[in-house]
Amino acid sequence: MEDKIYFMPGDLVTIRQAIPYKPVMYVVRKETFIIKPKDGEKDGLRGIRCRWFTTDGLIQEAIFNTKDLVHYTIENEY
Repeated sequence: MEDKIYFMPGDLVTIRQAIPYKPVMYVVRKETFIIKPKDGEKDGLRGIRCRWFTTDGLIQEAIFNTKDLVHYTIENEY
């Protein structure tokens, strides 16, 4: 079983899958949703909001599942 990996705002991350031109992104915040059952509120994790810049210099933002992200290091580049 894999250890749990936590992402904090400001961490550099990239996509786990090997795809060409995958972006290096920074974590903005944790996105959650609230479920209101009859017995009280529960907080659930929706994903991690990340931002990155395209090759044209435009800023992009999306929410990713934590299982799809890894911390960025130089070794991830190769």
